[in-house]
Amino acid sequence: MDSLFDEDALRLLEFDTVLGDISQKAISSYGKERIKTLKPLAEDSSILYRRVSEFNMIVMREGEPPFTVFHDLNDYIGKVKRGFSLGGEELFRSAMTMENICRLKEFFDRVSQDFPAVTEIVALLGCERGFIGDVRKKISEDGQIKDNASPVLKEIRNELKSLARNLRGRLDSIMNRYKDSLTDSLILSREGRYVLPLSAGKKNEYQGVIHGSSGSGATVYFEPQELIALNDSMRILQSREEEEVRRILRELTTLFFSTFERLEPSLEALGILDALYAACRYAKKRNGVFIGPSPSSRFYLKDARHPLINDEKVVPITFTMEEGIRGVFITGPNTGGKTVAMKTIGLAVLLMLCGLPILADQSSEIPFFRRLFADIGDEQSIEQSLSTFSSHISRIIRIIGSVEGDSLVLLDELGAGTDPVEGSALSVAIIERLLEKSRLILTTHLTPIKLYAMERSDVENASVEFDVASLRPTYRLLMGIPGSSNAIEVSKRLGLPLEIIERARSYMDSEARDLEAVIGKLHRERSSLEEERRGLLKTRKGLEEKAQAFDEKLSMIKEKRYREVSREIDELEERLGSIIKDIERAISLSRSSSERDKVAAVKRLNELKREVELFGSVAPDKGDSAIPAIGDSVKLIDSGAEGTVREFDGTRVIIDSGKITLKVPLSRVQVIGKVVAESGMSSLELENQSTSQEIDIRGSITEDVPIIIDDFLQMLKTNGKKQGYIIHGKGTGKLAEGVWSYLRRTRGVKSFRIGTPSEGGSGVTVVEV
Repeated sequence: MDSLFDEDALRLLEFDTVLGDISQKAISSYGKERIKTLKPLAEDSSILYRRVSEFNMIVMREGEPPFTVFHDLNDYIGKVKRGFSLGGEELFRSAMTMENICRLKEFFDRVSQDFPAVTEIVALLGCERGFIGDVRKKISEDGQIKDNASPVLKEIRNELKSLARNLRGRLDSIMNRYKDSLTDSLILSREGRYVLPLSAGKKNEYQGVIHGSSGSGATVYFEPQELIALNDSMRILQSREEEEVRRILRELTTLFFSTFERLEPSLEALGILDALYAACRYAKKRNGVFIGPSPSSRFYLKDARHPLINDEKVVPITFTMEEGIRGVFITGPNTGGKTVAMKTIGLAVLLMLCGLPILADQSSEIPFFRRLFADIGDEQSIEQSLSTFSSHISRIIRIIGSVEGDSLVLLDELGAGTDPVEGSALSVAIIERLLEKSRLILTTHLTPIKLYAMERSDVENASVEFDVASLRPTYRLLMGIPGSSNAIEVSKRLGLPLEIIERARSYMDSEARDLEAVIGKLHRERSSLEEERRGLLKTRKGLEEKAQAFDEKLSMIKEKRYREVSREIDELEERLGSIIKDIERAISLSRSSSERDKVAAVKRLNELKREVELFGSVAPDKGDSAIPAIGDSVKLIDSGAEGTVREFDGTRVIIDSGKITLKVPLSRVQVIGKVVAESGMSSLELENQSTSQEIDIRGSITEDVPIIIDDFLQMLKTNGKKQGYIIHGKGTGKLAEGVWSYLRRTRGVKSFRIGTPSEGGSGVTVVEV
């Protein structure tokens, strides 16, 4: 699919710069180049979206793919096609790149079966294990040919080593004889031959060959006669070695050439996968999202950011172009951010069509646009020359002749650079023509264009917010409200004399004054509503945090109760096991022939029988009757002592027993009598009241009061009851105080009071909701 997008539009929106930023996240030159050369609609945007979405899912599910080192092999391919052999380092880099492609293929082959769009690309990756193996076997990591690269080379190098040892021995002997004539103790090499640094004045005293001299002429490089034959042998072997190395490199280069048919599509697939990886890395770093073309014509960007503005400085915009809306006109003062907003919108379209992340919320929707045109000038210039106006009109003429269905046109400061009256009339005529065939987003500060937008049902006004108090733009895009130039208001706040301000207003025609007044009122009302919205959001957040804290506390209480019950069950099971063992021992004792043992066994069995009965009476899961309330009569299981419950915290019970006070675990207590209603309370009246209007919380702990009472109040409201009865008993009064404290701070509670004698007296609280 050929790209139909206007090159001027791509340049004016700085699309190449954005692609350059994204390409920095690629690992290989292939990935970087693919991203930099992307063009909208060069490929099907739906396929690109599916591909990058699948790739992103693979990364999230499986982790980072093994993108490591991928050398650019294009230069090597070109060199071989021109008939040259590759060097050892070039061959090793080629093998390393192919080896890393193999690892990449193995990774995606393992996971891509569920991702058909990615599988289609992975299938193009080739794994040239034969070439990789040969290179690894014959070339070291520093690009040198290994000794065992061939039997011939191994033999030559072994001979060279042996000859070098022989030469070294001869040289040591010669140097001892020549030591008084040498200028240095170093053995030197000239043109592959071993030589000695001989004093120039001694050169005629020895037989041999001179291979040059030092810069000063004081030393000559002397090859003694007795080394000539050995040096000749060394040079012959070195020549044979070089030829064998060249032969091995030619052989490996030929093997490299044989991979071309498979290598080129493999490198193209590598570029695609690396570009996808770069897009995902960029999205993660910039909090970008991937979206495909929307099937509807609704155009919605939530919290969109311009990709070339630093994340810490950029102000997100929210843009809406509903179905049926053909144009959005962004108005407001210069330097207010209108052009940045329009560029943000245009770049989001281009990035989406290329399968790249947009910097916006995931809920954003972008319809399919077949073509995009733009005329964006320098909105920061104080005045535009006639030549500038002409260039803009020339571009607009080309746009009018090229637009078709599914086109988006972006026009910046339409009508600027000429007389406002003429410019406005010309602008409206241009707008009418463009709206017939395309959707249009434009920026302007001309009042007639604002009025024109208000008259059309398929056009919507928008503005970039300006804070008159601080005399600074906020750069927030406001949909549905036209902008004002704010020139008079800004001048007033800067201190321009009031009489000049009033005179300026008098020169404005009544329609313009009325429009500015309406726009000002709309902006003030929107600001007020926005402030109220932020307050409500803050309140909502606070309530959600409280609800979360409440849920967490409730969970902690439930967990605490669960642990306590579990501990009691464990203790009871342990005790039961001990009783069973005692019974078994008693039975064994009863079988003894001794009468004393039989009597003792019977006595012990009776004791155990009573203990089992007591154990059964305190076994868990017997309902509320096993939980003591303040005022209940209880008995200690182990001693049989009786008393009255004074306090109970959920795990331990404080009991008044005669003149002493006991504090014992709940597991040692048996309830033998529940507290009765307050004297004077009519049992008949309580029984006749609806059960939905009363709750008995005796035996509860103070910490549970909010949970219990809140559920009770909600139940009253749900059942349409205006009054409820909370039975808490007298006791120490702590439970009643907890109830009253909670009711005082609870919304929806009209009033509460202590019950009348007939209602239960001070042991009951009556609440009105």
